[in-house]
Amino acid sequence: MVSNILGIIIGAAVIIAGLILLVKWWLSFIGVFMGIFPILLILIGAGVLVYFISEIKSKLEMGKEEASASGERKPEEK
Repeated sequence: MVSNILGIIIGAAVIIAGLILLVKWWLSFIGVFMGIFPILLILIGAGVLVYFISEIKSKLEMGKEEASASGERKPEEK
């Protein structure tokens, strides 16, 4: 119980410190963000491309498997 309360106090203190520093260093933050933003767009775009290309490949493979499964004849049981 005490560790939970201590964690809440530390978390609140870190949030307050972060807000103070954000207000104090706003222009520097914007400058860094402007430098990082194009790189983030490139990385996010690459991730989206990889995800959807893999989805297309998996759907094509599933279509091939379904086509080969429907083309096979099941052996007749006696």
